[in-house]
Amino acid sequence: MKDIYLLIEHGIDQGEVYVLGYFDDERKAKEVAEEKEWETYRTSLKAEHAWSSHKPLAPDKTAYRRFWIKAVSRFERVPVPRSSAVH
Repeated sequence: MKDIYLLIEHGIDQGEVYVLGYFDDERKAKEVAEEKEWETYRTSLKAEHAWSSHKPLAPDKTAYRRFWIKAVSRFERVPVPRSSAVH
């Protein structure tokens, strides 16, 4: 297995990004991202938004994703030679 898949959330305040976890299986990672997308949508429907009279769009109606997957190549641990010098 060469890759791991990071579950990433795009924050809502200042455009920050959070790594929520990682998966070995891309399909499972995408399923979890989609579940979190719908969970966030359902939560936002229940919240009061004084700044907007429009309901949020459902995840299947927009290309925007708050949660997404990023593939990262895994690397093997390599022994590091120790120096006897003291700095």
